[in-house]
Amino acid sequence: MSTIRPTLGPLFAPSWHRPFLRYLDGEQGGGGDGGEKKPETGGDSDLEKARAEAEKWKALSRKNEEQARANAEKAKKFDELEEANKTEQEKLLARAEAAEKRLAEREAKDAAAATAAEVAKEKGVPVSALRGSTKEELEAHADELLAILPKKDPAPSADGQGEGEQIKTGDMSVEDIVSAATAR
Repeated sequence: MSTIRPTLGPLFAPSWHRPFLRYLDGEQGGGGDGGEKKPETGGDSDLEKARAEAEKWKALSRKNEEQARANAEKAKKFDELEEANKTEQEKLLARAEAAEKRLAEREAKDAAAATAAEVAKEKGVPVSALRGSTKEELEAHADELLAILPKKDPAPSADGQGEGEQIKTGDMSVEDIVSAATAR
């Protein structure tokens, strides 16, 4: 009883199929002439050729494996060296960024101090008393301080030196001046 299988068209050879091998019993489709056995000519020489070919490929495979190992070691060393250089570059980059940041902070601090000194000179208040980061904030704080602090009366000047009015004869006597000076 033979069962007929429907065909799906030409099928590819399976992955285990090796066309370079010759089947001896003829059922595997190696002969092609209906299963008749052909007389073998030079079978030993074909076997020796196949063994020599297999040995050649084994030797090439071993050589390639050794080369791959050597390349893997070199690649590993190269990667380590590249990583070390990368870390050095990252360290240098971090140092440069930190230096630039410190420089920017220093410049901002110096600019703020110069602005504070300018406002203090204009308004007549001490620089150490001013608070703020912009010129407008510093001026507003100086105005607040001037509103809180008592106004200075201009001191009378001696012989026209300094601020204020000159002392006139008859305004204060010598005793009044001495008593005012010692009262403090």
